[in-house]
Amino acid sequence: MHAHNDLGMATANTLAAVNAGATHVNTTVLGLGERAGNAALETVALERCLGYDSGIHFPLLPALCQRVANAAQRMIDKQQPLVGEQVFTHESGVHVAALLQDSGSYQEIEPSLLGREYRLVLGKHSGRQAVEGIFARLGYQPDVAQTTALLTAVREFAESTKRNPLDYELLDMFQSLCDSTLLPGRRDDGMVLPNARR
Repeated sequence: MHAHNDLGMATANTLAAVNAGATHVNTTVLGLGERAGNAALETVALERCLGYDSGIHFPLLPALCQRVANAAQRMIDKQQPLVGEQVFTHESGVHVAALLQDSGSYQEIEPSLLGREYRLVLGKHSGRQAVEGIFARLGYQPDVAQTTALLTAVREFAESTKRNPLDYELLDMFQSLCDSTLLPGRRDDGMVLPNARR
């Protein structure tokens, strides 16, 4: 089976062909190919999609994709399935609240399969639990009033700058709004959840 992605169906058609009995399929790393490209190796090769072991060591896929992207002089789209920078990033209040309770609640694929972790960020769609969780990671326990003020500030920041605040900006917000003496905080720009499901 050799599928092109002209209508965005290359992976779906390839998996349907396997399900129908195809024993050989063509894929390319990142789906790179003529016109709209081909079925992407990284999405077709998942064992749970194929129903058998593809022989691919998934933790190495992000590095392989980056190497191919560099060779092809292309950027990997931030939302590229499985290997994009934002694929395991969550901002929405409902998503974050659920992920803080059960890391498998909003994404079937564990990031650890690819040697990655979930990343939580604050932005205009964030909720109170995300603010509490991320500030706790930074070493602070805001009270209810502080959490409300921080959430408003985060949403205003995201709306005006069209991006998520970085950790140092969150610390500045905390200092400004909560009038607290800051201790050095971690500045890795995103809360990382453990890979193991709770």
